[in-house]
Amino acid sequence: MRLGLVADTHRPNRRPVNLPAQMLRAFETCDLILHLGDFSALPVLERLQEIGPVRGVYGNNDSAELVAMLPRAHFFEIGRWRFGMLHGHDGGGRMTAKQLALSEMKGKVDCVFYGHSHWPDNARREGLLMVNPGSATQKRWAPAHTYAMVVVDDEIEIELIELTSLDSRS
Repeated sequence: MRLGLVADTHRPNRRPVNLPAQMLRAFETCDLILHLGDFSALPVLERLQEIGPVRGVYGNNDSAELVAMLPRAHFFEIGRWRFGMLHGHDGGGRMTAKQLALSEMKGKVDCVFYGHSHWPDNARREGLLMVNPGSATQKRWAPAHTYAMVVVDDEIEIELIELTSLDSRS
């Protein structure tokens, strides 16, 4: 199974939705698209749903409409693998997204997908595979705009992809 991962798109509530064409083309090859929160507005979810099935969680910058529609965390299985996804924001500000993902998901899943920091990550910590696709639209302090592709089979293969263009024409 092939998964496309994106987080922290932070797009305004208008159409057409401005998302990188390179990422959208890659997501056309996916069985499932996962958005890890901070869509900001419903049109982002709707644009991704035009490409294929989408699962998402809400983030701290999502509209009330998205917060009402989406869970804070989501768990699912593919084959023998257990996955969890969450945005990674901590209302009290005591933990980083990485710390929160580890704290909430360790022992429950084999792999956690999280966002919030805008910083791409693909590492194993305390037996948990932790993946953050970064942000394809707002890199902030990260070195590049990124998203991730995941292949789930006998193993879980993660590829963090640096965008070569922010061109939104698709």
